[in-house]
Amino acid sequence: MNNKSNAKLYITIGTILILVVGFIAYKNVTKVQNYKENGKEVECVVTSVTQGRKGRQTVEAVYTDESGNQVTASTIRNQSTYVGEKFTGLVVPEKPDEIYCMPAESTQMIVYCIFGALGLTGLVLIVCGIVSAVKNRRSSCF
Repeated sequence: MNNKSNAKLYITIGTILILVVGFIAYKNVTKVQNYKENGKEVECVVTSVTQGRKGRQTVEAVYTDESGNQVTASTIRNQSTYVGEKFTGLVVPEKPDEIYCMPAESTQMIVYCIFGALGLTGLVLIVCGIVSAVKNRRSSCF
């Protein structure tokens, strides 16, 4: 009886892991693609940096839009920064109050490898659960 519950547990956890990792990876990829395809490059200056837990920074920067207006926007910097730093970011028309800086290619590859490893772990859990269920079924028949 205990092995049946283990099989169900493995399959359930594996399925949840694949679904969650798949959803997060999909949202990440679509966001990056949206900024690559629709984003306009803007020159920005960091106006404030708030240090959070574990070294996380909340960054605000100012840029000049096409109309010549200065816009203060929250910034996804993807690296450590300081007040007064100048950088080039991307802004999409639907979110003019958010500046996005593309992460380095190596960082993206690391993130994709982590997503792949977690997805593979979910798949392995599902296979282990199915194998365990099949073994239990065979042993209970004899």
